[in-house]
Amino acid sequence: MSFARFNHVSQRPARVRTLFTLTLLAAAIGTAHAAPEVARSVKVDDRVYEIAFNPSTQAIYAAVTGERVPEGESAEGKVTAGIVVLEADTLKQVNKIATGRVTPFGLAINNQTQKIYAGDTPQGLIAVYDVDSGKEVAIIESKGDESNHVRTIVVDEKTNKIYVTTVGGMSRDETPGPKSAIWVIDGATDKLESVILDPVASATGLALDSDQQRLYVSDMSKNEIAEIDIKTQKVLRKFASVAVEENARPAVAGPVSDTINLEIDTKNGMLYAINQKSGTVSLIDIKRGKVLKTVKTGSGALSARVNPKTGDLYVANRGDGTVSVIDGKTHFVTAHLSTGIHPQTVAIDPKTGQVYVSNKSKGKGRGAGPEVPTPVEVTGNTVTLITP
Repeated sequence: MSFARFNHVSQRPARVRTLFTLTLLAAAIGTAHAAPEVARSVKVDDRVYEIAFNPSTQAIYAAVTGERVPEGESAEGKVTAGIVVLEADTLKQVNKIATGRVTPFGLAINNQTQKIYAGDTPQGLIAVYDVDSGKEVAIIESKGDESNHVRTIVVDEKTNKIYVTTVGGMSRDETPGPKSAIWVIDGATDKLESVILDPVASATGLALDSDQQRLYVSDMSKNEIAEIDIKTQKVLRKFASVAVEENARPAVAGPVSDTINLEIDTKNGMLYAINQKSGTVSLIDIKRGKVLKTVKTGSGALSARVNPKTGDLYVANRGDGTVSVIDGKTHFVTAHLSTGIHPQTVAIDPKTGQVYVSNKSKGKGRGAGPEVPTPVEVTGNTVTLITP
């Protein structure tokens, strides 16, 4: 009798252990299943650059610069510049907005007004298009002496203001060039309202804290970030965008010019500095203006977006052909996903958390003559969908 009870008692923990093991296994399988993965990629028109997601139309908008047509030659049969529209779920092309003389590189969408803001870097202008009709609404240029090398476009939907960095500082021959600036555009009139002149030497990346009415602009030439009060348009402070050791050398070996773009997580008070030449991301405590950690992602880290659904950071590594995923809580890299030849920009659906990546092609290279054949690049000029 007692022997039977002994056997009964001794078997019970074994069953508990078995159930516990199965529970852990199920959790592990569930975690693996939930890992980010590439769902599909599609070819778009020639020379794709930045993309933007539009929650209202559930579509991806991709800026394409088209084929270069030498002066005097016909553009017939060539891929023209424009903004390609893709269905968010299928990535099927449903439209192409003709941009005429405008060659779009940068792209941003105001979901409240349903306007597209496209940056034409060579011509130094911002073109505005109506989402529904695809018609050009305005062309915005500056008559000032500051640089007109338009780069990053950020929209504040709460105030209907649009901010654009113009890269200045040094010219290609290393002589002093026009000063950097931030253009402030009134979204109601689509006119240049004001210019924040010379906030940093070489303005590239831009991040917005709409609630606090603060702008953060990166200085690529000095690896610094300037915090700007939008109301006064004054620089409040500057702090390093890369970790610096006591001997004043960068904690991560690499060239001085490094920080190319910024991304902000206002919920957690974190600013991310994307460092292209060192292939890293600096995690910066906004309140203290201090680098907390440097994360190695991949060669040519170029741009990044925080996924509001998961809190994770998706980083496009242009040199690696990958997108790295940094866990928003642990700050460890949890995935490296191959997306295309040159991952360029990242856009995210805030409701579903689906991630979209534009991938440039290498092309023939600068200075290549007409006799040089265009290489076949299967994963170049594509848009990739990643499920979180």
